[in-house]
Amino acid sequence: MATTKLRKRDTGEQGNGGQFATTLRDDASIHVSETPGRDLVFAPGTLRLVEHLESWFDDEGRTVVSIRIDRDQLPISNYRQGPAPWKVRDEDVDDAKVDAYLEACSDDPETFGDELGFPGEARWDSASHTLELTHTGYEGVSDKDLSTNVTETLSEFHRALLLREWD
Repeated sequence: MATTKLRKRDTGEQGNGGQFATTLRDDASIHVSETPGRDLVFAPGTLRLVEHLESWFDDEGRTVVSIRIDRDQLPISNYRQGPAPWKVRDEDVDDAKVDAYLEACSDDPETFGDELGFPGEARWDSASHTLELTHTGYEGVSDKDLSTNVTETLSEFHRALLLREWD
């Protein structure tokens, strides 16, 4: 079973388009102590996306994790190589277009959460550049399992934006 490695040309990253794209690593963890609701630990590659993090329990006892995303880590280019090597399209993607897309995804937070692989709801707040995740899975989720879920969700969030066609 062969897996296809993402290349920089596929994700719009700068540099040699044939090099492998940046991947978020889960093999080393960093403890984030500023979470009053939960004690969450993230992979270093995922942590670079995060400017600020808070977690708390809502009125129903569900865990809510609010993650302010570093805008510089969101895609700013729609770089794609066409069917022929000389056909390259590189167009800037403005913040308004990214926000409009994420706000539209947030219209159905359960589906948005499913698309990101999160067991719950996901919402985007453009004004504060915040991804809010509400865990609606089993209530006894451990901090370790929740950390894993949030780390994987952030990785998928970033990957989905890098691979999106911004027509």
